[in-house]
Amino acid sequence: MILPNNLKKIVPSRIRCFIRQLFVASQERVLINRVKGKQKYSLSKLRDKQKIRCVFFALFEEIWKVDNVYRLMTKNPRFEPIILVCPIVNYGHDNMVKRMNDCYNHFKSKGYNVVKAYDELNNMYVDVRESLNPDIIVYTNPYEGLIDDRYYIKNYMDILTIYTPYYFCEWNKYGYTYDLLFHNLLWRYYLEVPVMGKLSKKYSRSKGRNTVVVGYPGIEKLIAKDYIPSSKVWKEDNNQKKRIIWAPHHTIEETEVCNYSCFLKYSEFMIDLAKKYQEEVQFAFKPHPLLKNKLEKLWGKDKTDAYYSCWDKMPNTCLSEGEYIDLFRTSDAMIHDSGSFIAEYLYVNKPVMRTLNGTPLTDEFNPFALKCLDNYYLAETAADIETFVRNVISSIDTMKEQRTKFIEEEMMPKGTPSENIVNDILDSIDNQILYR
Repeated sequence: MILPNNLKKIVPSRIRCFIRQLFVASQERVLINRVKGKQKYSLSKLRDKQKIRCVFFALFEEIWKVDNVYRLMTKNPRFEPIILVCPIVNYGHDNMVKRMNDCYNHFKSKGYNVVKAYDELNNMYVDVRESLNPDIIVYTNPYEGLIDDRYYIKNYMDILTIYTPYYFCEWNKYGYTYDLLFHNLLWRYYLEVPVMGKLSKKYSRSKGRNTVVVGYPGIEKLIAKDYIPSSKVWKEDNNQKKRIIWAPHHTIEETEVCNYSCFLKYSEFMIDLAKKYQEEVQFAFKPHPLLKNKLEKLWGKDKTDAYYSCWDKMPNTCLSEGEYIDLFRTSDAMIHDSGSFIAEYLYVNKPVMRTLNGTPLTDEFNPFALKCLDNYYLAETAADIETFVRNVISSIDTMKEQRTKFIEEEMMPKGTPSENIVNDILDSIDNQILYR
């Protein structure tokens, strides 16, 4: 909403801001109310359709958590799945093209049906409706402004839209996790555990009518008994050395919405620790994919590249920037300050430490995450981290029994999450179920 110039001079800025917020909220209510009718019509058109075309909007491989959903669809004659790699636009053109091509090549190497959303040679974007004509769009990230606006959900309200979180939700900022316009416009919002369903019903404007608790697809290979991980993700093929992951979060800037990061506090200490225990431990540096972009703004490109290169080149360390299932399963322990990993790493049932930055855990995390953190070793100082490393070397894990009980009783999904998603889609189409 734009106020006339003469009003701008007499209306205080805070009042203008409040008026804008009211206007935006009113517009969003209209969209939320309107989308239900559009989705009902879209659902009715799919009842007798033989092939349901699902287009997955992928960003980068680290947050691709719907691999088994895609694979199941390729095996089911009812579906025609396609991956559209959408470029990330908020860190400059060169970064956008590099990440898009890396992601595209990753899927292409697996033989997936994948196309790029952006043609860098001709500076043109794919018209999703004209080129792909989807029946269902599967989103892999909810945030407006991360990808080009032409791919945001507001442009596809007449198409059935699905989202399953790219992270195991740990945050207690419920407006961001359950009540963005994005969440309220979805046809299906698939959630990880029952408490997430309750939070969605409590905090979303749509009262969680579009949410279904299915489990978290990202953990399937972490718990699969028949999955054989590769140890090639580690530099040394040495079973005598313990394997410890350090996974720092990206929230290093002063303006962050959440306050997780301890990276700047421990960046040099962790290198010194790796050198000190090079005969006993292999370390894997597993940074959040956004950390490097933010470090380049803070440190500059040269210093950032040198830091990452150090982890890549030390004899007992490696830099791990892609998929992490094999890394987790072949590790002996992890140290981190990340978000989704709070729950995810517990599934491999190995010792795990949370580094603390002084912010109370209750200020940042939801009830389920706090339960997970009850099964963590906590570090307030560098000495706490070193004690943890020494205990891992000595195979001391005093929380093993407690952690095992928690995982078995409160974390394991009912059925396979990806199968639950595919079955819910088909059941909803066949029985014309708009919302659960």
